Amino acid sequence: MNKYLMRDAAPFGDEGWARIDEMVVRVLKKVMVGRRFIPMVGPLGWGIEVVPFAGFTSENGAAAVKETTEYKPLESVTSNFLVRAKQLAVADATRFGVDMGAVAIAATEFAKAEDKKLIKKGLLAVAQEAKLGDWDNVNEPFQAVADAMAAMRTSGVDGPYALVMSPAQYAKLVGLSHGQGMRREIDMVEKLATAGVFQYAGMADDQVLLVSPQAWNLDFVVGQDAVTAYFGNEGLDHVFQIMETLVLRIKRPEAVLLLK
Repeated sequence: MNKYLMRDAAPFGDEGWARIDEMVVRVLKKVMVGRRFIPMVGPLGWGIEVVPFAGFTSENGAAAVKETTEYKPLESVTSNFLVRAKQLAVADATRFGVDMGAVAIAATEFAKAEDKKLIKKGLLAVAQEAKLGDWDNVNEPFQAVADAMAAMRTSGVDGPYALVMSPAQYAKLVGLSHGQGMRREIDMVEKLATAGVFQYAGMADDQVLLVSPQAWNLDFVVGQDAVTAYFGNEGLDHVFQIMETLVLRIKRPEAVLLLK
């Protein structure tokens, strides 16, 4: 893959690339949400452009893969950053290295773009709906999640389950407790959502996403995993791109429920 990324043409060697790659990986691990609970297939390579997709059906009481197979195209996620020639000159002439701030910002935007494809335009787009209730009152969040999980089990979708909510909604959960020194609401909810409780800034504050993240329910396929390429120069400055290809496959939409 590296021969297609033009990394050898960049105005620095392995040490510079190591610093960039380390920063990108550090930020992605910190910011990405979808990858923490959605099963991943791959990476399969940049040359993979489509992947098979088939849902499930029932034939004479037996579960089976649908006979018709679709092919889903992988989509690109990208984010650019620029390294100025003067930065490189300062790094060469002093003990100060190239500032990695622009790399971190681009990696953050890249992580948000991936989550937008997986969660906002993916899971939220197919989710069935259930009642959220009033999360300002003690025990109501726990009861709403318990009822939603019971409904999922009734429809044939078992756990473990994951919850995704906005940072504001999560903070509200943390603030609820059953009397001074008693159990916190967040602790009770986390005991239900054993696949994890996640904060995603793209969620509305009055919505919570419940997912059964088993590979037979949904996954996402990665062709080229997140990697940084050299894009060339703009005058004396240099452009780089963080890039990947992926596609979300929701095989059982009933495994995604939106409480609102």
